[in-house]
Amino acid sequence: MKLELPEELQGNLLARLRRIEGQVKGLQRMLMEGRDCTEIAQQVAAVRVALDRVAVQLIAAGLEQCVRRDLEGDPKAKDALRKVTRTFLMLA
Repeated sequence: MKLELPEELQGNLLARLRRIEGQVKGLQRMLMEGRDCTEIAQQVAAVRVALDRVAVQLIAAGLEQCVRRDLEGDPKAKDALRKVTRTFLMLA
């Protein structure tokens, strides 16, 4: 089932992903420069947290959409809801 995000949320998530992309490129530079292990580990942790936040927002939007579709009688909504819920539980 295709996820349909509100424009504002989609824009927010795309901006976050671009920042994460910049962080990952920074990590690549840090590795090539042979930077301190602690600095690199801190940046890796920051990227992981940022990705987790994106994932939580996406999953929350997916859950909301699936519940709304289920209430509207979409037969595929329950299956999609189960998949989104399993994915969320894997992240927790």
